Amino acid sequence: MKIFPLLPKYSRLQSLFSLLGGLFFLLSSCSKEQVDTENLTIYLPAGSLNYNSGAASYVTARNNVLAGAGTAFPVLLTRAVDRDVQVVATIDTTLLAAYDKTNNTVSTRFPLGTFVLENNGQVRIPTGELRSADSLRIGLGQVSGLDFSKAYIVPIRLSSTDSNLPLSTNRQVMYLRVTFNPITTQLNGTPTNRLVPLIINRTPNGDVISGNLNLTAGLNTAFGQALTVALQDRQDLLAGYNQANQTNYVAFPANSFAFSPASVSIASGSLNATTPFALVLRNTTSFVPGRSYLLPVGIVDEGPVAPHETRGLAYFSVEVQLQNIDPANPTPTGNRIDRTSWTATASSTDNDYAAAGTPAMVFDNDFATGWHSALAFGTPPAVTFTVDMQNPKQVRGFTFTPRYWDYFGSRFISAPTAIRVASSSDGVNWTVQGSYTGSMPAGTAANPQLRNISFYAPVQARYFRFTLTAYGTYAGGFGELNAFE
Repeated sequence: MKIFPLLPKYSRLQSLFSLLGGLFFLLSSCSKEQVDTENLTIYLPAGSLNYNSGAASYVTARNNVLAGAGTAFPVLLTRAVDRDVQVVATIDTTLLAAYDKTNNTVSTRFPLGTFVLENNGQVRIPTGELRSADSLRIGLGQVSGLDFSKAYIVPIRLSSTDSNLPLSTNRQVMYLRVTFNPITTQLNGTPTNRLVPLIINRTPNGDVISGNLNLTAGLNTAFGQALTVALQDRQDLLAGYNQANQTNYVAFPANSFAFSPASVSIASGSLNATTPFALVLRNTTSFVPGRSYLLPVGIVDEGPVAPHETRGLAYFSVEVQLQNIDPANPTPTGNRIDRTSWTATASSTDNDYAAAGTPAMVFDNDFATGWHSALAFGTPPAVTFTVDMQNPKQVRGFTFTPRYWDYFGSRFISAPTAIRVASSSDGVNWTVQGSYTGSMPAGTAANPQLRNISFYAPVQARYFRFTLTAYGTYAGGFGELNAFE
């Protein structure tokens, strides 16, 4: 009989404890692989600390939905596993109440079937991957119940088909904010207030129009097909415009305007038409001085893309100004008028930096003296300079030089670049003769540069008022001012 030696008692106990320890380690490892939510969870892309949030938008044209953006997002794992993971998502509107409570909002509800998840909300995370092979993608179902002017919160909830892979406690729902951006046609080339000012300068040689007569048809978003856009007058908007803006515009005279061309094309994928609309003014003599005219215009509401409710409109205003001043600014003809008894006043005079200058010095035959207005360091205000010739004269025009002056060694030139000229026989009632526009003169008092104001037709008057509406840095002024008859 073979006899086996007996192990000491303590050795047998040690072996038993080692065996039990190994079994415990295996069991704990398996358990950790199944339920450790700290290391292995299914979740949606990160959002806020409390819930996931995303944004999606659709482009629309009238009631047609054309394209979407931000409508897809993946499903993620915190750690790769050795098998495919199937995940299913559903749209759960019961979550809106909790969302509104958290955000203190009132979300717009939508009918069942309005939003849908493609592929029935099923996605797959491949073996060994952290990200789903495809994305959860939201689409549109029955859109008839949607108001495209509103935003909708769409709650998307995850569920797992693998009981060993838990869902993240705060990343299993995505609240997707869905908005709709309509493609619209619009009129470009207008100021922010949509008002396009036009001036009819009435001269002895005929009417001259100044201002922007062109409008360009455009889109806020490129469209996938060519569009034809037409323009029409909208006189029906005149009364409402006057009421809203507290104005007193009157309608354009009959048969006084046309659009050329009547319609333009916007190529597929382009934002603007290559040819602008031009407002053609006809029979401009039917526009009367002293009245303010307004022509509302708008894009014709037709075709697959609607006009924008405000940017699809524009308003042409017309004022008539008597313009007896030749814009070419030629040298006045005739003889220089004696200025011995002339006087002048100004709405402002610089008494701080060059206090020696006064309005009377404009007539002293010295190019080194003169007058300039009080210095303006912000938006320059209009300045008036009024001349009394003591007797009526038949004036053909004026010439002037700038005011040259210095301040502690720094040299300055004060002169107008834009003047509104008016005449009067009594100093009370004034007739506007027109506007002068010229470049800023240079030169020196020893070699001054001259500027001209020439009337088309001679003006019989005793008083002349020069309103300086634009001038050089800080101030407007004259060195010498002469008149010709």
